Amino acid sequence: MPVSSNRPNPFPDAFPDAVARKPLGRRSFLGLLGGAAFFAASPTLLTGCSAGSSAPQATTAGGLAESVAKLVPNHIPLNLVEPDIPGVKGSTPGFTSIPTDLVKSVAKAPGSGGTYTAMTPAWWAIPRGLPDNAYYQAVNERLGATINFQANDGNTYGDKIQTVLASPKDVPDWVVIPSWNIPPRFGQAAKGLFTDLSPYLAGDKVKKYPNLANIPTAAWKYSCFEGGLYGLPMPTPLVNDAFFYRKDLFDELGLEQPRSADEYLTIAKEITDPAKNRWGSEDIWNGAQLMYGVVPKWKVVDGGLVHKFETEEYRAALEWMVKLFDAGVVHPDAVAGNSQQAKPRFESGATLMTVDGVGGWHEALGRVLPSNPDFVMQPMDFFAPDGGDPVLYSGQPAGIFSFIKKTEDTAKVEELLALANFMAAPFGTEEHLLINNGVEGKHFERDSNNIPQMTELGRQEVTSTYQFLVSPPTVNSHVQYPGFVKAKTEWEARQAEYVQEDAFFGMQIQEPPKFGSLGAPFDDLAKDIPRGRKSLKDLDAELATWKRNGGDELREFYAGFLTA
Repeated sequence: MPVSSNRPNPFPDAFPDAVARKPLGRRSFLGLLGGAAFFAASPTLLTGCSAGSSAPQATTAGGLAESVAKLVPNHIPLNLVEPDIPGVKGSTPGFTSIPTDLVKSVAKAPGSGGTYTAMTPAWWAIPRGLPDNAYYQAVNERLGATINFQANDGNTYGDKIQTVLASPKDVPDWVVIPSWNIPPRFGQAAKGLFTDLSPYLAGDKVKKYPNLANIPTAAWKYSCFEGGLYGLPMPTPLVNDAFFYRKDLFDELGLEQPRSADEYLTIAKEITDPAKNRWGSEDIWNGAQLMYGVVPKWKVVDGGLVHKFETEEYRAALEWMVKLFDAGVVHPDAVAGNSQQAKPRFESGATLMTVDGVGGWHEALGRVLPSNPDFVMQPMDFFAPDGGDPVLYSGQPAGIFSFIKKTEDTAKVEELLALANFMAAPFGTEEHLLINNGVEGKHFERDSNNIPQMTELGRQEVTSTYQFLVSPPTVNSHVQYPGFVKAKTEWEARQAEYVQEDAFFGMQIQEPPKFGSLGAPFDDLAKDIPRGRKSLKDLDAELATWKRNGGDELREFYAGFLTA
């Protein structure tokens, strides 16, 4: 049986109708998808994938960074359409209106008539394929090539990836793999199955593909595996998650957002009224880690490494979660572990504070405003437990990658990269509108504010497929919600002041498979300790077990990547 890579994710259904820098989970990631669009509404399996032994891996962070720097494209920003609100220190820029005159970023059809298969995940109803999908037909016509999509259930996509990678003859021409579905020993698989793109894109070679050159360097670095540039990235924002509160209901109650850990508890108590079916908070473990500045994985202390589980911040976050649950302010269904209904509870007013992916904001507006026009949710500015400045860690620079099947046919690779260049066209271009909305008059119509509104056919046919193969840098562009772009862009800019990179930011370090389940007991403790089923003494015992069972060995592995 394949080793499953269908990792659990912290947030329920973040795609419509369907902390510190942790690995970006599926639902967190899906909450980010619409940000650049116009939308209105087992180890042994992989050992055979690579002939011979794998290439030696750099043994220091400096060595890894130096080797990766030689593989990635130079960053050449495009300024085809200026944002209304520029980004700050890496935050996402915002467009408060849809450009009236779109720019054409690719002069002619980039393809030369090739036909390719592409495997992608789908967390929604799988649309019709060719020849019965007018959206695919229209995009392929503009591409000058045919891409046949093999869409698969996103919820079991990790197993599908394992199966395909274990059988080289079954690998499609183009394969999408989300970061949370990257299997063990993937670097070895990449070398044996996919094309190293560095000979085509490294340095100034990328100038042949201006839209690809516009993708930030960090996203490209994160697409490097086993000494080669194998991935085409889908970039993600600087900040992935946020505390949210129901500002409309806070105003009714005369409350303001909390600005410290104690204030959060106090306000949650004031809100909670079981007789009115109203509770102060959801289970916000991910948010507690953000509040307490828990490092993504490893913290450098006096030149050595301390795992997040060993840090004072991690323990303090758990201690605070105990207080939160003991206060009786967490919704009973959340206490029972029902996270799937967290969004409906928050949107209905059953809970007034929660934590979600930042993309959950505009999705909630799309769901709730038609029936409740007074609905207002806002993200809180982050705060330290004592009310001081927060410590935030940058989100991973890419959330999904695509890979081109290994081939010695240079012309084929160049054609696929030319197609990718079309797909990576930025917001405000004809190509971006087509990729994200389809054909005007068929898949969407413009409303009085020039905002594309999907038709019934558009809702059936236009889903994220081409976008998964490669995407431009993210932007805030959900102009259909008055004031949203300004509020979100300015919020992100304020948080950017406090964002820092951890020691291993943006590095694809492939852990030995034997460490794969080492942290699983801590996931259970994070549920059991706040609910009183276990105590912090159990955390101490588990830490001792973790060290004996490989934690110290894993520390030595990562220490090898620290710059001397």
